[in-house]
Amino acid sequence: MNPVKGTATYTADKFTDIRDLVVKTCAKFPELDAFIFRRSPKLSEVHRTFYEYGNDITGLATYILNSEYAGGRLAVVGENAYEWFVSYNAILSSGAVGVPLDRALPEEELIQLLVRSKSRVIFYQHRHHKMMLSIAEKIKTGELDIPLEKFVIFYKDGLTGKKPEDTWPEDDDRFCDIYDWIREGNELREKGDTKFENTEIDVKAAKIILFTSGTTSMSKGVLLSHDNICSNVYAISQTLDVRRGDRAFSILPLHHTFENTCDFFILSCGACICMCDGLRYIVKNMEEWKPNVCISVPLLFENIYEKIEDGIKASGKEKAIAIARPVTRFLRRIGIDVRRNVFRDILDKLGGNFRMIVIGGAGIDKKYIDAFTDFGLQFFMGYGLTETSPVISVTNEVCNVHGSVGRPLPGITAAIDAEGKGPKAVGEILTKSDCVMLGYFENEEATAEAIDSDGWFHTGDMGYIDKTGSIHITGRVKSMIVLTNGKKAFPEEIEAVITEIKGVSEAFVWGNKNDREAIDICAKLLIDRKAIGAELGLKTEPDDSQVETYLNDKMHEANRKMPQYKIVRNYVFSEEDMIKTTTLKIKRPKEQEHIEGRLSECGRTMYEMNGKNFDKMIKA
Repeated sequence: MNPVKGTATYTADKFTDIRDLVVKTCAKFPELDAFIFRRSPKLSEVHRTFYEYGNDITGLATYILNSEYAGGRLAVVGENAYEWFVSYNAILSSGAVGVPLDRALPEEELIQLLVRSKSRVIFYQHRHHKMMLSIAEKIKTGELDIPLEKFVIFYKDGLTGKKPEDTWPEDDDRFCDIYDWIREGNELREKGDTKFENTEIDVKAAKIILFTSGTTSMSKGVLLSHDNICSNVYAISQTLDVRRGDRAFSILPLHHTFENTCDFFILSCGACICMCDGLRYIVKNMEEWKPNVCISVPLLFENIYEKIEDGIKASGKEKAIAIARPVTRFLRRIGIDVRRNVFRDILDKLGGNFRMIVIGGAGIDKKYIDAFTDFGLQFFMGYGLTETSPVISVTNEVCNVHGSVGRPLPGITAAIDAEGKGPKAVGEILTKSDCVMLGYFENEEATAEAIDSDGWFHTGDMGYIDKTGSIHITGRVKSMIVLTNGKKAFPEEIEAVITEIKGVSEAFVWGNKNDREAIDICAKLLIDRKAIGAELGLKTEPDDSQVETYLNDKMHEANRKMPQYKIVRNYVFSEEDMIKTTTLKIKRPKEQEHIEGRLSECGRTMYEMNGKNFDKMIKA
């Protein structure tokens, strides 16, 4: 298998557990801002120092330790908020079990996970108040039989009181204010309580149950320990350069381990987390908070780039920028780096201070990496899974091989389970480290499938490791299309080619059984009609026939770039968003089910719909 093990670029401190991380970090940077956020986009910004952050965690953890919920399972749900961090860190720092839940779950699905996890307390953001009132009523009437006893709101003042569902239930003592618990915990500490410092935490035990994306009946509960998370923070700290006083732009949902672990890392460096007001306010927030660092998913920076490109065209500087990019690239090769001066106007749109962007969760087109690098940013690609806490590898300034997701992090080993030999033999990516999960919650069979007897975790991703030790991902084992002739194609590779077409925002590729029982490679294209019009030189948006002609030509060109067995036989286009997870990954089975269901409902086949507008499909 030729395993590859990562090596350190930087020195870093390793924390024994999450309480140790919180205490030492807050003691080291007490006067610095740990968080900047707003309660709503129209209100003024709020700052919280590391001292305040640490004090709130200590108070809440002390309250939990003196309550009947000590050591129990406590859930957290809600939009990204300062109190989300406080509650989750306090739960873990008290030695209890944290259950972070997806903020986008509907009530019935949230209930299923509360039932499965047997959570006794739920901390929630005020936008979930109506749902909490409903769940509380169902428990009271006996409709629900679950051990959930307390509903702790992040920010009580966020309730308007204008509607019954937005009013605080004064007569229901199951509802509590997090700041009352923090205050009571700090009062206990003033009286000499030392349980926070003296309660032993088993760092190897399962202290996090993190449910993966998918239907709640099928989603797996990943069991993680303090050692898993702290090992991953340590590995990231030895690979990426985040500095004291940096500002990090935070936008991904906090229940997701990519954002969660990376925020632990960012805070441990003494950097400040600036929480985005929402998707509509990304550029505004960047301009006012002037972040240095952002860890996110491709879609965010693809959208930002499109806005930058529109701004360049509107300013009439398109030709000047096109000339400047290769010139500054050449100067950089001979040791003269003037990018940040030449492209200052563009960088100012991102706040002016951006230094580093790390992308994870999916691949990103080379044009975006090239563009942001040309503008003067470090643009890195990372890779990992919830089950690996999550980061396995990332590119950095020492090794940044284009198309790869970097070398394994220090202390992490990766290997390829391939039939062939050589540096580019493709097979399943395996990994082994202290970051690998303990297993799946109440699912020994799935655990045994994922972690073999030698301790290797099978990622389900296919790829290869090049001669530099960098990992290249070619696709998912489960999404692999096996053709009638036995050849195998990975949708992700084909999608990367299709999304190079200007005006195609996203692509979804799958294997579709035709009327001859053979498998055709098919695609659904998410289009930007305005961008296609610009490519066609039109002053108005193109109609469907013009879009069809344009896409037929471009798909023909795309197919010529691929081996014959990988070409897309039939495609449709759409302007409706794909079905996605909260981290903006396409839910492949759900999206395919949606497409096939709609085709069946209308009595159509992909062959009949080839090149047509999927949104306007009518019954045959």
